[in-house]
Amino acid sequence: MRSGGHVAAVALVESARERRSRRSTSSYPAHAVMIKPLLSLVVIDEQHDVTARSATEQSFAAQGAGPWELVVAPEGTTVSQSVDVAVGRTTGRYVAVIAAGDRLEPGALEAVVSVLAPDDEPDVVYTDEQWAADEGAGVFAKPRWVPRYLDAYPYLGRLCLVRRDVWDRIGGLREDFAPVREWDLALRATEVAHEVRHVPVVGLTRATAPIMDEVAVEAGRRAVSARYQRLGVPVVVESTGHGDSAEPGFVRVWRQPSDIPLVSIVVPTAGSRRELRGSETLLVTNALQSILDRTAYPKWEVVLVPSEHTPKEVLDECASLLGDRLRIASVRGTFNFSRSVNVGVGAAAGEFVVLLNDDTEVLEPRWLDRMIAVASENGVGVVGAKLLFDDGTIQHTGVTFGNDGEAMHLHIFEQDDAGYFGSKVVDLDFLAVTGACMLVARDVFAEVGGFNESLPLNYNDVDFCLKVGATGRRVVCTPFARLHHFESSSRVARIEDYERSALAWWNPRKMLDPYVNVRGLT
Repeated sequence: MRSGGHVAAVALVESARERRSRRSTSSYPAHAVMIKPLLSLVVIDEQHDVTARSATEQSFAAQGAGPWELVVAPEGTTVSQSVDVAVGRTTGRYVAVIAAGDRLEPGALEAVVSVLAPDDEPDVVYTDEQWAADEGAGVFAKPRWVPRYLDAYPYLGRLCLVRRDVWDRIGGLREDFAPVREWDLALRATEVAHEVRHVPVVGLTRATAPIMDEVAVEAGRRAVSARYQRLGVPVVVESTGHGDSAEPGFVRVWRQPSDIPLVSIVVPTAGSRRELRGSETLLVTNALQSILDRTAYPKWEVVLVPSEHTPKEVLDECASLLGDRLRIASVRGTFNFSRSVNVGVGAAAGEFVVLLNDDTEVLEPRWLDRMIAVASENGVGVVGAKLLFDDGTIQHTGVTFGNDGEAMHLHIFEQDDAGYFGSKVVDLDFLAVTGACMLVARDVFAEVGGFNESLPLNYNDVDFCLKVGATGRRVVCTPFARLHHFESSSRVARIEDYERSALAWWNPRKMLDPYVNVRGLT
């Protein structure tokens, strides 16, 4: 790494030799020397690439006069050591690390400064970013602060600024996580942060895409493990794609509950049949058989909620399958999914309940273990699952809202791959998840009054999740819990006007979804 310099719109603190070497590529307004820096950018130049470094410096100069400075890290034994020396030369209130060749987008620093005030200084501030890739795949529009996302992927990325007192407190970069030093830094900074703020603009264009190969993911797995060791939370941390169906390149945290709670799986049914894989199938027994065959979690029961005209032979077949794991709680009258759910939960013995459609089929044996692991995190109120159509395309990985306030399933009809920076394979927060497979603590269900029986068919699950969210609890979708949902991919749900009206009072919440970037979905 070359000898370090300090190139700023506020000052030039470098050797005469370095100034001469830059004169051909950079110029800075003379009047800017009176501006006190707020943002300090430290440039790493591991390859000693003068051209790349010059590109970064020119993009910085194009920001114009402002409370910011650029410091090139000097040569050192390690990158972390070099950055430490460079940070020691900074005078700004916030510090960010970038690489030679990274280009600041026009107005990026001004956009960051615009969200800062002397009496309102978040601990960490981050922007969106981009890099060269086909078909827009390199434009990373990020959600607001979602801690679990950072546990799975280094999504704060660049430009990410850490307040200087926080930087000093946590000790800067660490070389033992060399491929993912910045991810480890972000993990440690956000552990002690009171506020992490997103600035929804593309702040920087990377010279190259982030590398998340097997070595980097393993280093990230160790960094996330170290995070939970510091927090004193027992977890097992694994990388995706090893022994499971998820795309590689991400990390998954398994919290270890202190006990194994009983889970009641509530299954409303009318005993319907339909053709599956070429033969007529009784949906409810297919669902129950899959639970029996593919559920590794040891403590569960099924609460079957048959409608009034469900054939007796269907109930007999269910009883023969499950034996003493089965409870039956019948309902009478016109089918009302919300009423069936409420009756079923009322008859449940479990500490947690799973609401499960009878036209589902378990695919991942650890589906229930995963949902309980996520639910065991403090502050989580509802956990949803990934649901796939029979052809393997996605039916549900979380619920978002359109500009008209209509609920919609994220990634519906898309292929089951990694998605947008892991959005199909990592746990993410949402305002709502589908009631076709939803886990909730029984006491939380009771606290919010269960499902709204005035919504018998549509939006009852969305309304329920929004009620839980209003208590301050979070709604999470965990894609590792995978099930088929045999809802027809050609079916279009008919939403009635009264159903829209019933949710109208949630509009301010729906239209300000904190988990969706204003420029695009997560």
